[in-house]
Amino acid sequence: MHSTLSFSQATTVPTTNYAFHSQSPINLRFCGLRREAFGISILTRSSSGRVRLSTRGRSKRTSASTGNNGTPPKSFDYDLIIIGAGVGGHGAALHAVEKGLKTAIIEGDVVGGTCVNRGCVPSKALLAVSGRMRELQSEHHMKALGLQVSAAGYDRQGVADHANNLASKIRSNLTNSMKALGVDILTGFGTIVGPQKVKYGKVGFTDNVVTAKDIIIATGSVPFVPKGIEVDGKTVITSDHALKLEFVPDWIAIVGSGYIGLEFSDVYTALGSEVTFIEALDQLMPGFDPEISKLAQRVLINPRKIDYHTGVFATKITPARDGKPVIVELTDAKTKEHKDTLEVDAALIATGRAPFTYGLGLENINVVTQRGFVPVDERMRVIDANGNLVPHLYCIGDANGKMMLAHAASAQGISVVEQVTGRDHVLNHLSVPAACFTHPEISMVGLTEPQAREKAEKEGFEISVAKTSFKANTKALAENEGEGLAKVIS
Repeated sequence: MHSTLSFSQATTVPTTNYAFHSQSPINLRFCGLRREAFGISILTRSSSGRVRLSTRGRSKRTSASTGNNGTPPKSFDYDLIIIGAGVGGHGAALHAVEKGLKTAIIEGDVVGGTCVNRGCVPSKALLAVSGRMRELQSEHHMKALGLQVSAAGYDRQGVADHANNLASKIRSNLTNSMKALGVDILTGFGTIVGPQKVKYGKVGFTDNVVTAKDIIIATGSVPFVPKGIEVDGKTVITSDHALKLEFVPDWIAIVGSGYIGLEFSDVYTALGSEVTFIEALDQLMPGFDPEISKLAQRVLINPRKIDYHTGVFATKITPARDGKPVIVELTDAKTKEHKDTLEVDAALIATGRAPFTYGLGLENINVVTQRGFVPVDERMRVIDANGNLVPHLYCIGDANGKMMLAHAASAQGISVVEQVTGRDHVLNHLSVPAACFTHPEISMVGLTEPQAREKAEKEGFEISVAKTSFKANTKALAENEGEGLAKVIS
């Protein structure tokens, strides 16, 4: 166990947002993936207590668009087509099969999307290594537990292989779970060509056209790189490149101190790198509750080989070449004047993510994106340029920008399937948790304290805040990990 910095708003966690079926006693989740992700499929318990594979939904998957006599009022190839096989698309596909829908998923890259292949799965593998390294490197901590260990070391390629192998395993499990339940996996890049119609294919090959009663866009996102930054994939990198761990720099600048930047600072410092954070706002970790940020800085930043520049933009970053280091030019965020120049071995761009919606054919249905995001209402229904709902078209996950988390995409996908099968459902995004898997970890759900106080002032109610230190937690003290805080806002 490691100490965890956490807070929550107790009044905004309705369990009904996830418990769609009372007959689902086993509900495993990993990085937002639903229980079928690991080959468990749809499991129920018999009266004898044995776990068995349920055929619920599969036997009736003729078509949800059929009439009472089984004859379709309008002929479609599928009840549901999902464009994008990431966490959101995968979760929606499996839930659709449970509901009896004939379902296809279109993927132009690899199953699993960002989370499995270039995000939360491989990053957690690297963070598992950094956590072990920190334990072994902490001589004081080991002695306090009565343990003696020799000097810790690591094999860079072995660490990289661990992350890659985990991603490969989860990707295979996701693919197999969909195939086992009868989801058609259509390979190619999907483009909407008209109402309820999608084409897919690869460059150099003939496109295929399929139709569906309902369509879900789940194309995810890509790393956002600000103007002036030249990414070469070697010394100036995004999280996509960093997860390959092709080298461990002596000194790396990390642009952005959100979830991605914090997690990679944990990995790099555990493996021996010095880190410099570059943050445009006036404080590190600006998206977190201020009290949690303050404690996290004391625990995660100050004791480590990390320094930082706040209130500055990295307006120009030039990769290392011809024996010269990476050059990072900093500009004051308020005055726009040049402030400093850094020379480092590498730079990681962790400035957030941008929606991957180019080439979707949205112009064919009069939909205009907003900074690349597909406009949707609270039910994930797509809105066209005139402000009207596009019939039978939904968008979930990073592509709509409502909440760019893997488990939010999964929850949105399940919510949409509930709607297309006749049950109105609106997802409460305040009930979706978030976590930063540093050492110690940071987790949260609901509003921060300033957000809660602002809401209370506007709506005329009072809030209460309860806090407890991990220094009073017996389990934490038993592991000599008393640094931590739990905070509840209600």
